[in-house]
Amino acid sequence: MYLPGNIIYFTPFYFYNGSLPKPKYFIVLKGKDGNDNVLASLATKLDCVPGTMCKLHGCIDDSEINFNCYFFEKDRIITESGWGFPKETYIYGYRLAIFSIPDLDSKYKIENVDFQIKGKLLNDEYKAIISCLRDSPSVKRKFIRLLGSSI
Repeated sequence: MYLPGNIIYFTPFYFYNGSLPKPKYFIVLKGKDGNDNVLASLATKLDCVPGTMCKLHGCIDDSEINFNCYFFEKDRIITESGWGFPKETYIYGYRLAIFSIPDLDSKYKIENVDFQIKGKLLNDEYKAIISCLRDSPSVKRKFIRLLGSSI
């Protein structure tokens, strides 16, 4: 389930910081490591792209203002199964996180009840996301190192 490129929809996602649970898309960027962790991003519909920047599907990056995100157009096919996000969606470089697989497994046990696997990213899409995040100075170095061995 936690394979690189998989998009998982948690219904709901329980945040580590105590925020109220809500449905979230979870994009696995780097699969299981030796400590049973995965590097992933929680996708969001929150548009934080500065108005002066062009918003086209793909990487949006400006190192001068320390901004990085990957933008998914609404309904654009991004998975091998032909699925695309139902709304404009973003992943932000500063919001990458490491998640514990045992912790995730303890919360999300039943497929199609607790979670749905929406599909695996198309290879070119996955590579573009990894490159976008890995090449940005706004992403933490520890994540850049992990992403460097992803493709």
